[in-house]
Amino acid sequence: MEPCLFCRSEIAFRKNGLSSDVKCPRCGNYTVTSTAIRKIRGEQFTKRQAANISGWLRENQGFFIGADNLNSLKGIPTPSFHERADKLLLNLEALTTYAGETLELNNSCLSMAWALNQNEFIEFLNYLYSVKYLVDIGSTIGNNRVKIVSGGWAYLDRIKKVNQQSTQGFVAMWFSKDMYNVYEQAISVGILNAGYLPHRVDLGEFSDKIDDEIIAQIRRSRFVLADFTGHRGGVYYEAGFAKGLGLEVIWTCREDALDELHFDIRQYNCITWSQDKHTDFSKKITNRIEAVLGQGSYKHSAN
Repeated sequence: MEPCLFCRSEIAFRKNGLSSDVKCPRCGNYTVTSTAIRKIRGEQFTKRQAANISGWLRENQGFFIGADNLNSLKGIPTPSFHERADKLLLNLEALTTYAGETLELNNSCLSMAWALNQNEFIEFLNYLYSVKYLVDIGSTIGNNRVKIVSGGWAYLDRIKKVNQQSTQGFVAMWFSKDMYNVYEQAISVGILNAGYLPHRVDLGEFSDKIDDEIIAQIRRSRFVLADFTGHRGGVYYEAGFAKGLGLEVIWTCREDALDELHFDIRQYNCITWSQDKHTDFSKKITNRIEAVLGQGSYKHSAN
């Protein structure tokens, strides 16, 4: 058995041409190119970087890792303690099939909280016990047995209603000159007509990483519109980061680029558009936002 490139757990993998499909008990499923594998083995990842990557991969199953997005992976910031505690509780909810069910947790669950090690994972559990979101049912050898209780269910209901008062829609897209008219005539108009204020952060071609400004703006937003035309690594990361926060993501892509979408994105209902039909694209954006979130309260002048 091979060890995972990040968490070092024993993995199953299948060679698929110039890449390999990986199944890791901690990180989940991801695909990695041979070039990326060589770079990863030749670079030094800190334990915190590896824990962040493991947590992020678990939240973005099927992610494609290439040599061009390794720096973005290494630059994934560490969420705060309370954010990681929330992540753990949300993951436990996803594993629970009925209220009152007891869950048994082992080392493969560390990535649920982006935990560095077992000691840090226990700290998150202890916190959730202390605020009465979980109860400790009693540990077995190497495992923790827990159950979500009424306080936890009430808190989950609250945190899944993310940024309901925000009128900002964050736009993640390729910052190419070819995309300028698409943004001005379709994307921004569609968001405004749905009652939200579009926000775009231009970093230029020199950087595909999530920086502090992007993180801050995504956190302030009601939703993220991610356009995958150009297949920029930063767009995939920003959409994944938003999903990890529980934000709604509106997926869009130019028709002739749709077949190149990473397979983990193809499961979503993606709005497609063509270069010469900006009005149609704008209407589709407005309709999708209103169908998912309702009409926003932001008022703008047509002038």
